[in-house]
Amino acid sequence: MTVPSRPLLLTGFMGTGKSTVGRLLADSAGVDFCDLDTEIERRALKSVREIFADDGEAGFRSLEAQALRDVLSARRAQVVALGGGALLKREQRLLALERGVVVCLQADVDELLRRLSGDTSRPLLDAPDPRSRILELMDARRASYAEAHLQLATAGKQPEALASRLLEFWQRNPIAVAAGADSYTVEVTHGDLTARLGERMASLTPTRVVCVSDTNVDRAHGSSRQRLLDGFGSKHTTVLLEPGEEHKSLDALAPIYQAALDVGADRKSVFLGLGGGVVTDITGFAAATYMRGVRWLGAPSTLLAMVDASVGGKTAVDFGPAKNCVGAFWQPSGVVCDVELLSTEPERGYVSALSEVIKTALIGDAELLSLVEREQRAILARDPQLLVEML
Repeated sequence: MTVPSRPLLLTGFMGTGKSTVGRLLADSAGVDFCDLDTEIERRALKSVREIFADDGEAGFRSLEAQALRDVLSARRAQVVALGGGALLKREQRLLALERGVVVCLQADVDELLRRLSGDTSRPLLDAPDPRSRILELMDARRASYAEAHLQLATAGKQPEALASRLLEFWQRNPIAVAAGADSYTVEVTHGDLTARLGERMASLTPTRVVCVSDTNVDRAHGSSRQRLLDGFGSKHTTVLLEPGEEHKSLDALAPIYQAALDVGADRKSVFLGLGGGVVTDITGFAAATYMRGVRWLGAPSTLLAMVDASVGGKTAVDFGPAKNCVGAFWQPSGVVCDVELLSTEPERGYVSALSEVIKTALIGDAELLSLVEREQRAILARDPQLLVEML
């Protein structure tokens, strides 16, 4: 499998191994490697330390921002090692998340001190107490680092192993939902739901898993759901709701809460919503309110749920005639959209959901609009490769 035609950007604190791992990754992927600090030095005809001395941090950040914009405007596959503060400004961070795959490499303060000992090329570490300075900078950058597509610990791991992990992640072409500390990624795949959700669940190490679906979805995908849950390695339970908007009410929450209590779900448990927008809305709201908030994952099974309900943490139930009247914004820990699930969606719902895709394209995505116009027959025929590209 080839890598997508957008760069992989390595961010993280100085000393986490961005340049070392980045070069190995670029070699493995057969693409160019760019160290942004080196590129800045080439343009300025002086070192980073000299730029800080002559122009201050503000002057350096201005050069850095322009170099980053130039890299992202190329819109091609390459590996780019960023300076630790390159994505502190939200405008630059959102552009990087949109046009690239951003991975934050991590290491604890003791490991960073060991790696950076004797390195005189880091002007931001010119301080009487380097440990305190590192902790101060890490705290200031924590929220921006949290919005990366992936955060990867480097301590105790060989650079080659890290590069291999990053190559596999890059090939998935994930989508980032930037929400500070509550950021998460959406993965679009074909026929790989069990493996992808299994990885997500394993990373969360839940004590219990509470799966919420509906009877229609279970008739079509019940055996897959059971294999999925059995593979999690945690005690689990499933709640099957009646399908349809008319059942999206407060009454739908009670059986979920009861099932969670019966299986012994605590605050380290994870809820899983497998179904259309009604199911994911209810699951998310149940997760937001059970024990004052537990984590949840989304596995939307309809096109509308994939393009709309799965993003943004919008969770709610209806109250009488008032739609989505009672709810909360509660971000999932991840979403996996498997287009194979769309093969069983009724035609009316599928075609109706395409209007949401077209609306998004008309608002601000000329490439998506061109794809829909060019490939409308294949999209209506639910060609899986085109659906992955469209989503």
